[in-house]
Amino acid sequence: MAPIIRTCSAGLSLLLLTPLLGVAAAAQTVDLRDYVRARAADAAGASSVAAQGYARALAATPEDPVLALRAYRQALMVGDDALAGRAAAVMEKAGVAPPDAALFDMAARLAEGDTPRAADAVKRLKGTPFDFLMPILTAWLAQAGGMDGVAVLDRLETGALARRYAGTQRALIRMAQGKDDTAMLDAMTALAGDGDADMRIDLAMARGRAGAPILGGTDSAELEAVARALDAPPPVTIRYGLARLFRALAADLAGDRMATLTIVLSRCALILDPGEARARVQFADALAAAGAEDLALQALAAVPKDSPFARRAADARVSVLRDAGNIDAALAEAKLLAEDRRASPLEVERYAQLLGDAGQYDAAARVYADALRRGGEGSADLHLDRGLALERAGRWDQALPELRKAAAIAPNRAEMLRTLGAAMITHGGNSAEALRLLERARQIAPEDTEVADALGWAYVRQGEVARGAALLEDATRGDPAGTRANEHLGDAYWQLGRQFEARYAWRAAAIHAAPADAERIARKLREGLTRAS
Repeated sequence: MAPIIRTCSAGLSLLLLTPLLGVAAAAQTVDLRDYVRARAADAAGASSVAAQGYARALAATPEDPVLALRAYRQALMVGDDALAGRAAAVMEKAGVAPPDAALFDMAARLAEGDTPRAADAVKRLKGTPFDFLMPILTAWLAQAGGMDGVAVLDRLETGALARRYAGTQRALIRMAQGKDDTAMLDAMTALAGDGDADMRIDLAMARGRAGAPILGGTDSAELEAVARALDAPPPVTIRYGLARLFRALAADLAGDRMATLTIVLSRCALILDPGEARARVQFADALAAAGAEDLALQALAAVPKDSPFARRAADARVSVLRDAGNIDAALAEAKLLAEDRRASPLEVERYAQLLGDAGQYDAAARVYADALRRGGEGSADLHLDRGLALERAGRWDQALPELRKAAAIAPNRAEMLRTLGAAMITHGGNSAEALRLLERARQIAPEDTEVADALGWAYVRQGEVARGAALLEDATRGDPAGTRANEHLGDAYWQLGRQFEARYAWRAAAIHAAPADAERIARKLREGLTRAS
């Protein structure tokens, strides 16, 4: 039967070739309707509805690998492992399964206790981007089968990527063998020069109360909570070890562009160990990055309130609420974290940033001051942020000392020099000093478009319009859509009598202008550069 092509529009233009092999006409109609509804729900971020629709469509068209891929991805997001497994099997049979499907299959088989089929899944990783994990996975499978997993790992060649994780995994395999003393030595070796707190936590929790020394000084509320929670050591098994491996890999790959892969890896970790709270937080972060904020909040709600990682989950919840546009809820929850006696400077800073984003600059400045008192006095960034909040609150006389402190603490950071210099130009400060700061920033960061804009605009303000225009042209070449640089360039062109080019630059500035800037730029386009504009 010839493929049927349909176009579904749900905010995006979607075109999919969907073979409906061997399905009666009535069934085809039902399948297509389910598919279209699932795609619409998918585009709208209604992941649970989308997964149900894909499941029905896949049941009606069980040989369609394209549909199976969509069902697989959606099933992972909603935690429907049965649907994900069914969809992965369809793709494997068609020879089009993505490499991560083998990781999911391995985790699912281990959770079922089916080690031989888990080993088969590992073999499918050969030649894929995940084949660097094969030595570690093979070693654990050998250990689970009664062999010496450490000897296997030592025999297999591990590349640079695998070595990032092999030290901790080797220590965990030794713990699985009951060799605690050696495991401690391995832990210290693995962590030498590595500040990854989660790796220390992995090894400490695997040793129970005896793992407290691995945590080192409890220099954070989370490490203190982990230390308090250490109890009898859990059984260190292949599932325990690989759940930590997948969580560590997911953490390294986390980010908006890797959300799909982070979902797979964190989901694999949770299949192997549903109690791995850090993996659940990562899963939520990845869901939010994929636009599924409701699912992310559900995942975070599953982290127990008495977990050592409850604050990490609460912090992630603030981010999800903020990114979803629920600023009031994000502020309320950030405030609870910041005002807690165990709050870290970072949690206080996060609250201040949210207040600033909400336009509450006076309140933000007060909270930044609290973060500075809580041990952040040596932070150039905190002084910078407090100075900017004070400036935006109209308190320039108090802002200037903070911006000066930021530049003094970090005299070789272009951002600090640029912010101080540009603010001094704006507020009529010492123009010679401001130019020296901006010229120094330009020397440090010659490719930085914000520095080029700030220095170019400073020259224009000082009457060196042609010199400033050249720098502003550099800034707009580096950031063609930049509102500020394009507006400044338009102003410079107008003063040089290049009115056509000025309007061209202002039009570019208007494309992404914030509401506060849009009317000013619109007036320039209408009237040219006047005192009012």
